[in-house]
Amino acid sequence: MTDAEFVSAIEKMKKGDRSGLREIYDAYANMIYRLFLGRVHRHQDAEDLTSDFFLKLWNSASYYREGTGHKCWMNTIARNMAVDFQRKNRDIPVEDAAEEYAQQLTSKEDTEETVLGDMRSTQLLSSLSEDEREIVQLHLAAELTFREIAAILKRPLGTIAWKYRTAIGKLQKLAKEGQLV
Repeated sequence: MTDAEFVSAIEKMKKGDRSGLREIYDAYANMIYRLFLGRVHRHQDAEDLTSDFFLKLWNSASYYREGTGHKCWMNTIARNMAVDFQRKNRDIPVEDAAEEYAQQLTSKEDTEETVLGDMRSTQLLSSLSEDEREIVQLHLAAELTFREIAAILKRPLGTIAWKYRTAIGKLQKLAKEGQLV
């Protein structure tokens, strides 16, 4: 979805036309869900947060300012929601959530390759620091540029690029050493 299409959808939402929200949902639901899943590691929580995100988007449509980059704006909202969720649910250890996620994957009727690939990804990403994991997910899953990520995380562009390269280096090293599932 281009910025112009996003602005058009937002304008529809401001007028109470739900088709604007549908357009944004169709374009970005999968991306937002993947961002939440990467943060909370639990399928059900990621689904709930995704639903809440689009309700929040509906209620926040009037706050969007054209020209600020719609992906950056949406990812900032999603990131803040995920952080709030994590603060409220500190009793769920990340390791337990990752294990539950892996079990949910294996209980689905997915192909073996998909399940193993998702488990490898989960294991590899869990080896990164929280900052590194977030940057990798925003760049790869949300397809944001380093500049957009720097704006969302309020960090220097050079720091974002450096942390991304460091994280990718760690992942490549683990893959070479055969430390996959």
